[in-house]
Amino acid sequence: MVAVAVATLWASPGVATSLSPAQSLRLSTPERLALVGRIETQALHGEPVLVVARRGGWVRVVVPDQPSSKDARGYPGWMRVDELSAEPIGPPAHVVTAPTREFGSLVAGAGALLPKTGVDVVRTARAFVGVRYLWGGTSPYGFDCSGLAWSAYRARGVTIPRDSQDQARAGRAVARLAPGDLVFYGAGRTHVAVYAGAGRMIEAPDSTAAVREVPLRRGRVGARRYL
Repeated sequence: MVAVAVATLWASPGVATSLSPAQSLRLSTPERLALVGRIETQALHGEPVLVVARRGGWVRVVVPDQPSSKDARGYPGWMRVDELSAEPIGPPAHVVTAPTREFGSLVAGAGALLPKTGVDVVRTARAFVGVRYLWGGTSPYGFDCSGLAWSAYRARGVTIPRDSQDQARAGRAVARLAPGDLVFYGAGRTHVAVYAGAGRMIEAPDSTAAVREVPLRRGRVGARRYL
């Protein structure tokens, strides 16, 4: 199980760098851009992982709670072995202060007890507005677009695929949008946002920006509903 607040999973040990949660908050835009393609995803405190290989102080794992077409067992990546515990662990020593409730439900699994409607998903996504974009990010220390969508549902106890391309194939297709639906952009469904209702959406746009709520853009290539 993940024994730290947020563990970063890398494409390989060779591209990894020091990136604690506190460090990720202080990254400049050029430093964030330099991480594109190097981070696979992040796993949260207490999240179970399956170890599939080991190389020195590194292990290759898959994260079952993050479904992915990359591996039927879960999302794959490399992480430091000292960020794992073979024994059950208690609540995290700390979580970020804002938004405490949403992040607390992510790391503690409390989302299973929360209401699960599209409006509730929007409320959770909106709580993350202002968090800086981080490629591969799945926490208020930094989100990418699909990590924001995954986290908004995960905080409510609902598991959806981790990446936007997989998210665009799951759920069910909808033509008329409702709050909580995911909307997709780009020929490869490479960008995803949470529809907030009233012609607006919540997105993590790119490494130069932060999570924001904006008018729904034209040109979407699909929408999926999970509730």
